[in-house]
Amino acid sequence: MSSNAFEPRPIDTHKPSPARIYHHMITGEVIFESDLPFIHRLYEEIPFYPLWARHNRRFLTRAVRYMIDSGIRQFLDIGSGLPTGGNTHEVARELAPDARVVYVDNDEEAINRARDLLRANDLLDSTVMLDADLRDPARILEHPETRRLIDFSEPVGLLLVSVLPWVPDAAEPAALLARLRTAVVPGSALAMTHVSLQDAGMEIKQQVAAGAAVFSDTSTPVTLRTREQFETFFDGWKLVEPGITYATDWHPDQPVDTTDYARPCNFAAIGTLP
Repeated sequence: MSSNAFEPRPIDTHKPSPARIYHHMITGEVIFESDLPFIHRLYEEIPFYPLWARHNRRFLTRAVRYMIDSGIRQFLDIGSGLPTGGNTHEVARELAPDARVVYVDNDEEAINRARDLLRANDLLDSTVMLDADLRDPARILEHPETRRLIDFSEPVGLLLVSVLPWVPDAAEPAALLARLRTAVVPGSALAMTHVSLQDAGMEIKQQVAAGAAVFSDTSTPVTLRTREQFETFFDGWKLVEPGITYATDWHPDQPVDTTDYARPCNFAAIGTLP
């Protein structure tokens, strides 16, 4: 059962949030000057980190397009973060004007900025932002705004792009994903990415490990996992070819740079529900 009350993580101008850091990597925008020392420290440890973030964003775009092409018209984007270029609703509605999107985040700043954006663009009839958390899937699934926009008798596109690294093993992420899976019908799809060190070279492993340690100073520490661990999160889903691969390599729309240091550090896949 969902808890009756949910309190989003409050805005903390003194401690960096993953949402703000990810937003900076995509856009270059600095929201709080107090984030700059952390950003500089992180980039010193992992120089290619902004490129990794852009790989995630491009995968999200391709994933949404794949789902639209598969006939899906409604999306749950969990852990969507701060609004930035190439949002799910922008990609989806460009191809299917009737597409509907429910964003979910537990960060007050991301929630407020997304709602302001949607309101300013007169999108609230088709797109909303929920103040919720993957660790309480019932709140997401039973929320009145979810029920207003999502018809669970029709296929749903689930998006968890770079979300599971922020969910520790103690929160039982596989069980949380299983709860989402049982809520949707065959024909639905699940798209996820996950940072990993498994295929990285020694220098990159040292850099990413140092970067993960840097994130211990943020509001949400990061958890690194292997390809095999990531694949277990797709239990019950049929992986779309090529299965578990790198975010850059999943149905690429441009040539893949095999010398890209960020490439092997980010697994990605889409599964469909039989």
